[in-house]
Amino acid sequence: MPVFHRVAALGLTLALTALAPGVSAQDSRSIEGRASYMARIALPPDAEIAVEARGFNDESLGFVREATEGAQVPLPFSVDIPQGLRADLRVAIFVDGAPRWLSAPVAVEPGAEPVDVGEVMLRPYTPMGFTSEMVCGDRRLRLGFAGEKALLDTGTAVIELDQVRAASGAKFEAADGSAMVWTKGDSAMVEIEGEALPECRLVPPDAAPAWTARGNEPFWTLEMQGGQVTLTTGMGAESVTAQLPDPVIADGAFGYAMPEADIRLTVAETICRDSMTGMPYPETVTVETREQTLRGCGGAPIELLTGREWVVEDISGEGLIDSSRVTVHVGREGRVSGTGGCNRYTGQFELTGERLTVGPVAGTMMACAEAVMNQEQRFYDALGKVDGFDIDETGALLLRGGGETLILARR
Repeated sequence: MPVFHRVAALGLTLALTALAPGVSAQDSRSIEGRASYMARIALPPDAEIAVEARGFNDESLGFVREATEGAQVPLPFSVDIPQGLRADLRVAIFVDGAPRWLSAPVAVEPGAEPVDVGEVMLRPYTPMGFTSEMVCGDRRLRLGFAGEKALLDTGTAVIELDQVRAASGAKFEAADGSAMVWTKGDSAMVEIEGEALPECRLVPPDAAPAWTARGNEPFWTLEMQGGQVTLTTGMGAESVTAQLPDPVIADGAFGYAMPEADIRLTVAETICRDSMTGMPYPETVTVETREQTLRGCGGAPIELLTGREWVVEDISGEGLIDSSRVTVHVGREGRVSGTGGCNRYTGQFELTGERLTVGPVAGTMMACAEAVMNQEQRFYDALGKVDGFDIDETGALLLRGGGETLILARR
């Protein structure tokens, strides 16, 4: 569970608040909220709350841990992070020095003003002693074991499973019936929310993917993985590797100085468009060496699409019916879903280095007002014509086709 392992390993210092290296208090902004959970379980007097904000390359942007002093949920919290950076916020409640309640990441958009993220719901946490990965058709899941329980990571949620009797293999079910895993040798059967997935194969887990940047004229690539940076230039003829130092954060960018390799890397969280294909990327990258300054784009375009759902504001320049709600949610596993205004829909998407295509999509069969049904069909038709996307200066998603904006959506 990479989302939570780092929280579980945080130090024991109480009431500690830290900003990223090189950031002064004048450069920071406050992120506030309230931590809660649904269970009717009282916290002991010695419980602690820990909050961490992480940014690019999983860098810690701010951290606070303090005693609850007998207080109960909802517990208010506040953590300072640098201005101008996006962050993922994690919240944990510790009991006896170990995490007992944990949240999913909460996205915080870049800016300078204080942010109130509201109530953050936490779930019970059981550390996993073993984790494996399963490939079920086009979906990849992770399965962890803690004693006689199992934890199923679907990519969007973590479901706790209890072991139940089975004629063969090992079978686990969620108490509310929302999920089932039945392992037999190197295969497994999985059901999630009533959907039976294709037969799953147990596979070796993937290594953490490398963060990659690239540029054109001259062509260059840079990979960041395992605490190292590798810069390749000259159409692959020249390569240099250096240890990745701690960053210095200034002017909304992460700076990495590697004098032993004569490299200075700057990563800014601003939209970058490939100079040849026009594909948008989440980071703008500058690499300075003794001989030249290289400019290009970093990260993966999929990062701009995934996360919270997009709410559609316009379809083919004709707006939307008042009070109707049309949404798009893009999943990392290659699925797109949402509501067309009347029916729920789901489908596939494909994102390459040059194109984004969607569909076909399949929807439920509810009937609504004729105008809403007509709008829904226009939306489905527009999705089928998408061949690319962009993010405009206001942060809106533009799904494009044939050189025109077919769908405009915001978060």
